Amino acid sequence: MNILGISGQERDAAAALVRDGRVVAAIEEEKLARIRHIGMNYAGGLPFRAIEFCLKSANLTLEDIDCVAYYMEAHKLFHREIAFYSSRAFAAPAAPPLEEFPGYFVESLNELKGRLRTRRLVESRLSGRGRFLEVAHHLSHGASAFYASGFPRSAVIAVDDRGDMTTTALMRGEGAHLVIDREAAFPNSIGMVYSAVTAALGFNYTGDWHKVMWLAPTGEPEFRDLFGDLLSVGEDGLPAVNLDYFDASFRGTPSLSARFFERAGFSVRAKDEPLTARHRNIACSLQACVEDVLCEIAARHRERTGEKNLCLAGGVALNSMVNSAIERRAGFDRLFVQPAAGNAGCSIGAALYAWHEEMGNTERVYRMEHAFLGPQFDEEEIKSVLDNCKISYEYFLTEDKLIAEVARLLAQGRIAGWFRGAMEFGPRTLGARSLLASPVDEFMRDNLNTFIKHREEFRPFSASVPEEREEEFFEPSALTDFLQGVSRIKEGKQHLIPAAVFGDRLVRVHSVSRKTNPSFWKLLVKFGEMAGVPVLLNTSFNLFGEPVVSTPREAVRGFYCSGIDCLAIGNFLIKK
Repeated sequence: MNILGISGQERDAAAALVRDGRVVAAIEEEKLARIRHIGMNYAGGLPFRAIEFCLKSANLTLEDIDCVAYYMEAHKLFHREIAFYSSRAFAAPAAPPLEEFPGYFVESLNELKGRLRTRRLVESRLSGRGRFLEVAHHLSHGASAFYASGFPRSAVIAVDDRGDMTTTALMRGEGAHLVIDREAAFPNSIGMVYSAVTAALGFNYTGDWHKVMWLAPTGEPEFRDLFGDLLSVGEDGLPAVNLDYFDASFRGTPSLSARFFERAGFSVRAKDEPLTARHRNIACSLQACVEDVLCEIAARHRERTGEKNLCLAGGVALNSMVNSAIERRAGFDRLFVQPAAGNAGCSIGAALYAWHEEMGNTERVYRMEHAFLGPQFDEEEIKSVLDNCKISYEYFLTEDKLIAEVARLLAQGRIAGWFRGAMEFGPRTLGARSLLASPVDEFMRDNLNTFIKHREEFRPFSASVPEEREEEFFEPSALTDFLQGVSRIKEGKQHLIPAAVFGDRLVRVHSVSRKTNPSFWKLLVKFGEMAGVPVLLNTSFNLFGEPVVSTPREAVRGFYCSGIDCLAIGNFLIKK
């Protein structure tokens, strides 16, 4: 049975193919359309390119699809939006004139029309036996983590901004079943709080949460009391937001009120304005508060359910520092975080939920051991691109010889592009579409940020290490396979890889398995033989704010438009 999952109506569109209960392909539309965070509404109503890839990878057509699982219940969302906006419009201290209310209605109606258009596009292309299935948004999130975790039973938490006008769902999974225990309704939203502060700090409301997260370790929790008043845990074990700190109308994207800025002692930062100690302390205080709140929510959910395992998903679960705090403090034995925790991952979740709950398949046959679910290219395809671009290259008859040469260049302090195997699903680079550098030189992080990535100086890079040697250098964590947490370097090891360490001995550790990524694993081992430490700085192969490179031609373009010294693409090596 073939199930196609689709998600991301407004942003982060994606498609995933589940075949007989196993995820066999998945990719975000942005990586093929080359437009960051593109949603289905802006891609013609469907993630056409992502769907085409998934079908082609399995040699299928849409007529072979038994079910298309969609990550949202469209009409329920519409009615929730209307109920919320009408309550805000007429409950605010200075309620707007009655004639202004239809603006909210029209906006929600247009969004509903977009979702229904997606449904019509799907149904017009399915065969007579295929059907369209709507899955509740947080069930899609939860299913993406629980059914992929391999846990026979687990507590499950999904946390995001506003989803389907619910913001946090506490769930339980057992066997093939997943049920919601309780939910928080918008605007009691951790994601909304994080987004609003992100905007106040001069970053993009929806796309720059990660910048605030990495800014946080450079500050002090000076405003912890302010955020403790703004965001807390209610008696029901769900997040509670003090709306006195938000603009009452909730028009457009929610924004912080004058009361917040008066207590914080600053105004909205302009994009090009220097970051001050106050800005850094705001970020630190926000991060600390969110960690406290989610750790308490998780701990109370554990006590209520008695479960020993926890699965996390939703956009907030992309916050690596929050995930690590939960791992350390919430009392669970094991933790799994969906690597594509945001809306893109709902494509996997909706499809797996349909397979188990709607199709009645009680046996769990899938565990997400890797995220290499995207496009890959053979040597002939790569050679065709290189020859067409009239590029001089070396071709290595064996992978081992290529690896030895790239390791030698990295040990000399060169920066390498690494394009091999199937592309990763999700926002983390896990050694298939990577930029690599030695962590031995303490200035390498600054060089990468300033001259290659052209991004803020406080942004850290991940440290990739063979899984067998991870605990030789770093404190243990279950979140390193998919780069979903933050660890600490062990005492006495910091001098070995100074470019990978930030904050209080923090490191973004990425453990690499010989089983799931043998080429990258071999490179780390060979580099270790030459440099004395089997660790490489690893960051996504993308430049100038573009999506991660997906094709050989995009990799070549990125190589020649940057300060990258060499590019390993398949068994080909290009040098400058």
